[in-house]
Parts: sequence; structure tokens; C-alpha cells
Amino acid sequence: MSIAALVLSFLCCFAPLGFVLGFVGLRRTKGGQRKGRGLAIAAIVIGLIMTIVVGAIAAAIFIFADSLVTPGNAKVGQCVNVSEEDGSVILYKKECSEDHDAEIVGVAEVTDENLEQIEDQMAGYCATVIDPDDFAKLAEHLTDINAIIEDPNDVEVGDHLLCYVEPGDKLSEPIL
Repeated sequence: MSIAALVLSFLCCFAPLGFVLGFVGLRRTKGGQRKGRGLAIAAIVIGLIMTIVVGAIAAAIFIFADSLVTPGNAKVGQCVNVSEEDGSVILYKKECSEDHDAEIVGVAEVTDENLEQIEDQMAGYCATVIDPDDFAKLAEHLTDINAIIEDPNDVEVGDHLLCYVEPGDKLSEPIL
């Protein structure tokens, strides 16, 4: 039991089970009835540490994934920070009352009817996606409109186009 507990403690997904089995092994070796008490104690310690580490990593991934804004989950009026890495644009959620880089002003799904237009000029197509009332509010930012899509090199029906305004200065309040 103690050996199994120790082995499971080292396996990230089974660390909690190794932790519990460590206590079972500890109980079974009580009073010198069986060998393996040291292994059971090691399983408890390692299982606990691994469970905490795996839990922290899972929480960090969940929090990070929740803060990402993609063309598929973006909403008009959402404020974001923009990061460009290796030719890719990554958008992170930001409160509109805090300093932020940009604001999402339009979202559209690629269809058979608009596929060719979006392939030709994504940012230009944004003018047709943005609500006319919102477009009036963007008068001073028309040259700051950018667009991203899941894979700009392979635009397909069902992809999502995301249009955002990114002025040169930080924003501290919503544009729309």
C-alpha cells in the first residue's frame, strides 16, 4: 500500500489519491505491524505538495484562459490590452475604467457572402460590421481601427472577425 501511495503521489493527476493512500499505508504500518512506514510518510508529503502544485497550475491556467479575448468570444464594448508576439495579436480583458489599449467595436462571423470581402481587407470590412450609432462615436478613431481573425492566412466560413480601436495613447474610459 505504501509503495502504491508513493508512486501515485508522483503522478500529477493521481497525487491526491497517493496522498490518501499514504494515510492508509501509515495506518497499516502502525506499531511495526508491516514495513513501509517511511514510504507512507513520503507519499503523504509528496502527494500533498503535488496536489497543491497541480491545483495552483490549474487555477493559473483557468484565470489566464478566462482573461483572453478571442474573435470567437469577443463582445462589442469590451476593453482590452493588446500584445503582439511573433506576428500574432493577443487580447486580454481589461476593465474599461482602468487604463487599457483598445476597445472592441465590431464582431462578425464569416459567411459565404462576406468571405471574399474579409479576405481582401479585414479592417476595411469593419466599417460594415460596426453599428451605425457606434460608428458616429468613432469619428476621431477611424484610422485606429484594426481587425483580427482566427487564422488570417486561411479564412474560412464560420471564422469570426474582431474589429477593435487601438489609438496611440492609453484609454481610461470606454469609447462606445
